[in-house]
Amino acid sequence: MRGRRGRDRLVEQVRGLISTLRVPDPWDLATFLEQVTALLGKKIRLIPLPVDSVHGLPCGFVLERAADIVIAYDAHSSGYHADHIVLHEIGHLLLDHADSTADGTTRATVEILFPSMDPDSVLRVLQRSDYNDAAERQAELFASLVMSESRTATAGSPLRRLMFLD
Repeated sequence: MRGRRGRDRLVEQVRGLISTLRVPDPWDLATFLEQVTALLGKKIRLIPLPVDSVHGLPCGFVLERAADIVIAYDAHSSGYHADHIVLHEIGHLLLDHADSTADGTTRATVEILFPSMDPDSVLRVLQRSDYNDAAERQAELFASLVMSESRTATAGSPLRRLMFLD
């Protein structure tokens, strides 16, 4: 069992990463993605998918290939939630989390969702395996902290108005 010291180290790793990034204010996902693209050295393609049509698929996942990175997210998500999903996946990438699927799962995911993509071109797949996993908690924290860095990112949110009275 991981103690508080281990959790604190994981949180500090996320905070340290975010301190090296420029979070656009007002929030703009495209601007943030330009920065991440430069850091990773690969083009990032965002693809909204009708996740409800694929049973058991998480609301977001990453397919990394030699030339690009595909971030797929639930097409039915609202703007804020869609950005949060994309940021969660970016957190996995920037924190260099390991491939989270077995070989058979990777091939099946690619074949179902991207029939024109060669499954052998995929270097790494990152998708939710368990919310209790440390990598998932880190990615979720990354997304939440990035969104909170921009006060205008959530200015219209009822929760934000309740918690951060201006």
